[in-house]
Amino acid sequence: MKKETIRTIFITVIAIIASVCLIRFFIAEPYTVTPGQMENSLLPGDQLWVDKWSFRWGNRMPDRRDIVVFKLPQDHQPQSYNDQIAVARCSGIPGDTIKSDGKRLFVNNKPVAQPPLILEAYLSPDSVKNSVNHILRQNRAHFVEQGKVHDNRLLFLSRYDYEKVRKELSADSLLYPVFLNRDSYEITLPRKGETIKITPENAQTLYRLLSCFENRKVEYKAGKIYENGKPLSTCRLSQNYYWVIGDNRAGMADSRTFGILPHSLLIGKGAFIGYSRDPQKSFWKSFRTDRFFKTQL
Repeated sequence: MKKETIRTIFITVIAIIASVCLIRFFIAEPYTVTPGQMENSLLPGDQLWVDKWSFRWGNRMPDRRDIVVFKLPQDHQPQSYNDQIAVARCSGIPGDTIKSDGKRLFVNNKPVAQPPLILEAYLSPDSVKNSVNHILRQNRAHFVEQGKVHDNRLLFLSRYDYEKVRKELSADSLLYPVFLNRDSYEITLPRKGETIKITPENAQTLYRLLSCFENRKVEYKAGKIYENGKPLSTCRLSQNYYWVIGDNRAGMADSRTFGILPHSLLIGKGAFIGYSRDPQKSFWKSFRTDRFFKTQL
């Protein structure tokens, strides 16, 4: 083989690799969805293609109901990860007032439609774990276990699945609906560059934004924010902030646990599902062809 041919092949390969790297870094990149984030909108094994250009380089904000991919805030990163990625739906944009009473979500005083088959919280005695799990699986009920409350397991399942199994459970193993404090909140999202008056009610939230995401050396004491030893009466933020919630309400990686999400942690917008495989099935039977190139997310 001639030296010129080898050189041409080498340059072509390098150009292809460089092009792929540039596309993945600047424009679009696939992410594999992990369990427990967006069920039943996104399924484990979905390959979600993410538009990275719009938010990071195109200087635009997500719209309400956009699926967004983002880095978890540093103070909520698991110890085993440095930059864990999460997926959720944008529920609030700058200027919105978000309110939840535990059952319903309101944006600017207007109720928001809940995801289909939303998972709700129930308690079940730990002593009857095996029998309850058997009945749930026998009825093909999808459930998520997430820790304990005293001697009870905290389970999440849809109201539809709950009604299917309720009559089969004995009196000592009933699933008891439970209200979680994290599902009750009200907050107004700040706008970039807007002058915000600091009050005892919002001081703690603003302190976290200023210290964690705005790189300002501030202190919080007794409902006030101090900078250079002087109390602040107002502040301005250098970026926009959002409220994101996973369609799987049992999930932990959303604003109900870490609060307001800054624009700087956004990676991109979920554009479409490239392909999908069920990780619980054998290779040849695992492909979900009905989800290939799905754009309605």
